[in-house]
Amino acid sequence: MKLICSLYLRTQRHKFYRPFRPIGLRRKEKFFIAPSGNIKDFLKALPFIAGIRKLGSVMLFVPHFFLPYIKMFRSNYFQVIYYNEFPRVLTREFELLKNELKKIAFNWLIELNPEANLALPNLVSAEKRAAFYDKKIFPFYNILFKDGIDALVSFFQIPSVDPLSLFKFNKFELKSILKELPQERPRLFINVADKSSGELERLKWQGGIVYHNKNDEIEKELKKLYLCDAYFGLDDEKYEIARIFKKEIITI
Repeated sequence: MKLICSLYLRTQRHKFYRPFRPIGLRRKEKFFIAPSGNIKDFLKALPFIAGIRKLGSVMLFVPHFFLPYIKMFRSNYFQVIYYNEFPRVLTREFELLKNELKKIAFNWLIELNPEANLALPNLVSAEKRAAFYDKKIFPFYNILFKDGIDALVSFFQIPSVDPLSLFKFNKFELKSILKELPQERPRLFINVADKSSGELERLKWQGGIVYHNKNDEIEKELKKLYLCDAYFGLDDEKYEIARIFKKEIITI
């Protein structure tokens, strides 16, 4: 049975729209979630993914380069499987992983990539398999969502979780990094492709300035950003992290 969800049902008696309630959804469900392989899209989906965590346990299936970001999450908040390259069907690696995952009775497979990976329903045994709407992927996925992440939030009737609550930093590590930063406040984190560009000349900042350092490890860079007050620069994953950390976004 295929369920296509734009997720608002109208009752004839009350004449109003109410969110659709997932059929048979119980507490303490087990969710296998494959987020987008784009790190910025993953970060933007965190309010939903963390909300699902309130309904049960979540196993994330993500590229290995997500590791420095997830390492900063609260310990054991998610179970995580990292992959360098998605295992191809019928390979030894695929079958080994499939046999390991068989040991876990997942209730849900949720695919958040814009183009659903049709190998995942073969890798993960789950009765309810959800993905974004594409008529070609049925019956591999039997719950298809229109309207993106918002539709998923409505379907599961979960509150969006503040993604900042997922992050937990070691105070001693922050104190060490703070010593490297200018003491003048407010601090501005600058993330630009070219420091000699004219836009920096037009930027008049009264306070300390911290430049993105491509030689620093990702974890250290993000902790520097956490200790700053504002962000200026590229609309990339650091921009998304700045939003999560509730930094002022500076534009010129």
